[in-house]
Amino acid sequence: MNQLRTTAGMPAGFRQWLVLTPLLIGLCACAPVATKQTKAAAPQNLLWPPPPDQPRFEFETVLQSAKDITVESDAERWQRSIQGGRPLSDGLVLDKPSAIASRAGRVYVAEPSASAITVFDASRKRLFRFGLREPNVLKRPQALALDDEGKVYVLDPQLHKVMVFDAIGLFVHSIALGRKFTNPVGIAVQGDGKTVYVVDRGNVEQDDHKVVALAPDGSERFRLGPRGKAPGQFNIPLAATVAADGTLYVVDSGNFRIQAFGAKGEFKFQFGGAGTGIGLFSRPRAISLDRDGNIYVGDGGFNNVQIFNPTGQLLMPLGRLSRDPGPGNYALLAGIAIDETGRLYVLDQYFKKIEVFRWLSDDEARLKLAARKQRQS
Repeated sequence: MNQLRTTAGMPAGFRQWLVLTPLLIGLCACAPVATKQTKAAAPQNLLWPPPPDQPRFEFETVLQSAKDITVESDAERWQRSIQGGRPLSDGLVLDKPSAIASRAGRVYVAEPSASAITVFDASRKRLFRFGLREPNVLKRPQALALDDEGKVYVLDPQLHKVMVFDAIGLFVHSIALGRKFTNPVGIAVQGDGKTVYVVDRGNVEQDDHKVVALAPDGSERFRLGPRGKAPGQFNIPLAATVAADGTLYVVDSGNFRIQAFGAKGEFKFQFGGAGTGIGLFSRPRAISLDRDGNIYVGDGGFNNVQIFNPTGQLLMPLGRLSRDPGPGNYALLAGIAIDETGRLYVLDQYFKKIEVFRWLSDDEARLKLAARKQRQS
């Protein structure tokens, strides 16, 4: 991923595309959204960025239901037929998903309306849910994060807890939040699990917009905020993530920026701003990091993912607002995640889909570009 180039180093054709993109976004914003469909429409663009630049990501698949992940064996099919079981549903599984994370072939999705975490498990070719077993049930899981061991940290505002499960959904422990949070909406965890960050968006009437760093026992280490525009202050923070070196990145949505802090809460830098151009934000709401420290920001207004280097310089955008549910088209982007292989997962709440994009190596990218040019000649 560190081979991604900044805008200044891109070919003229791609720079021109970046200039035109805000205009296209404005046109799409005026168009009605299509009726929801259970499957994506015929592919229109499977490679990003578009021609004539060298592609960096390729659309790989879409996840929506058990049929997208589960393989029924002959024995299972026979058993179902004699027992009168129903076939695997081709209908939607996701209802109103709010967040996503991925590790080791498992895609975890927080579903508040289902009071559970839905897991697409590619390694076992199974779809399952956890958080449903007494006494450690979830009520309204809002956000989730993974540590380096694969443990799943689930923020549940209705329980006033962070519930911690292992990679297959077995309960480990919980962190009580008490009543110190007004409206907790986001969570991030240090790789070693020793610091858990809870993002509190507050409310319109109060200034208690903050991020609180907690120890595993729930004791407070430090907090960032309150409401304001100065460095270290927030206006409707929505999400956060932690880099391998301990740097905390916070989506400061109401200030249209990303803020970066050290492991002890010291302000480091910020980037972004309000506007219609690429590199600026409309409704930033999700964030993730790849293995090289590049920063991915999901925007629910532009309905795209913008990729920045570790210092906040724009590398490229991916996706767009569209009434067509095809690959790279979003109407209500809700979350993003990057796994250890560099795959990008984009969660769209309106179309009820998870799109998976594979990062291309330099050699693969050159071959894809050559093949595309040959098809066009």
